[in-house]
Amino acid sequence: MPQTPAPTARDATSAARRTHPSRRMVPRLAVCMLLIFTSFLALTGCSNLGEFDQDAIVQQAESYYESKYGANVEVADVWEDRSYQLFGYRSSGRAFCTMEDGSTVLVDFEEGVLGDNRQPHEIVAAYEERLREAIGDATQQLESAGYTVSLVFINNLSPEADGFLEGRISTYTWQKNDDSSEESGSFFYARYSGSDRFFEQEAPRVSLGVPSIDIEISGRDAAFEHGFPMNVPARPSWVDPIDDACATLLPLTDNEPEVKVTVFQEGYRNLALMEDEPLGMLGELSPFDNMEPTGNWLIVDWIPLGKGVYITSDEPGVRLREGDVTLTEVEGAFSLEELVKSGRLNERESRTYHPEAFATYQLEVRSDLFASAPVDVQDKGWFDVDIAYDNTDPTAGLAQLGVVAEELVPSLYTVRINPAAEDPEDSSDDAAASDDEPPLDVGIMRTDTLENGFQHTSTTLDEDEPLLLARV
Repeated sequence: MPQTPAPTARDATSAARRTHPSRRMVPRLAVCMLLIFTSFLALTGCSNLGEFDQDAIVQQAESYYESKYGANVEVADVWEDRSYQLFGYRSSGRAFCTMEDGSTVLVDFEEGVLGDNRQPHEIVAAYEERLREAIGDATQQLESAGYTVSLVFINNLSPEADGFLEGRISTYTWQKNDDSSEESGSFFYARYSGSDRFFEQEAPRVSLGVPSIDIEISGRDAAFEHGFPMNVPARPSWVDPIDDACATLLPLTDNEPEVKVTVFQEGYRNLALMEDEPLGMLGELSPFDNMEPTGNWLIVDWIPLGKGVYITSDEPGVRLREGDVTLTEVEGAFSLEELVKSGRLNERESRTYHPEAFATYQLEVRSDLFASAPVDVQDKGWFDVDIAYDNTDPTAGLAQLGVVAEELVPSLYTVRINPAAEDPEDSSDDAAASDDEPPLDVGIMRTDTLENGFQHTSTTLDEDEPLLLARV
């Protein structure tokens, strides 16, 4: 494969003369440019780029193809899989072998043959049928449990349609040379003949590309005003049918969860996608957090904390219930002047401030909550949450203060002490730099509210550090 020719010293010198009038700088500039250019080429890839054993690669491809299809087909062309950059390329350590019948065999320099693309359409269709059957069974189970299933999509397409896995399953991309466009295709190792034996053989190698399944339901445990679920049972009755469907797909990927499922209450999926928010979301099955055989569920259950504040987990595998998090009013954590000094209060120019409404709260996690959390949450010591706030709630106390709630939008702020501004043992230079740092790191509630009109924000709860909130 031809590479981009390296510029000569003469070229570099000419370029230097054009950009720098001083002739005394020319030799030094030329040397520097050549050194930089040489270093860049050295960094763009391994030292043995292009130095693979082509004969061995061809032999592997032809032997694999004959063993799989019983046909003696020779390799017509072979090229290294490279990604092209400004002054060179980087090898992926793979080669594509074009067979005489037009198919392509993909060979890894270390792992050997990865597969071929002779049967992609019928294999993709077979996997789609398996997904279609599983989702069909889940839909029937949901309806038997008393739910109305109003919508089911796989990768934004109806399960009844063909092609929802097209271009997503066991895909590889390649580029023959720096002038050609990028191509992609699906490669499979086992031969498909319509039997279940194929799925067993291909399971350790296949990637389904994490199919994303969206379901809308209405009925018990799924009907909440304005898409704001409250008092969701510990295990909603819609979870088991969907778990069963995902379990039937596990053997297809060697028992590794690869299916993401999002359950919405009826009428909210499109709205959630348009707003890029979890509006009306009842739960989500994450294949990446596979503490459970089918992945980890995130159940959206908004827990009232009082003062108009609600909280829900946004961490798969972490389920918040009443009593897991407490909200208490505190004094002396910081002053209104410190809050103003942070600068964030000035981001809403039309916002009217009421010092009499100033109050500080503390969110604290139950002491043993992290002990029952997934291992990755225990290791990092925090998890994601969403907080919602209804400043018209009587328990918020604004009416008693004579403050019009609509004038306080946003009303509630998350507050963390800024460590860059509080270390008194800094050196003089560091201390001078910290003078410019605001004492508090303040997060603003979103004014584009949830469907029920509540303000909301996303943040984290730490195991060892309570979260501070400010109302002003």
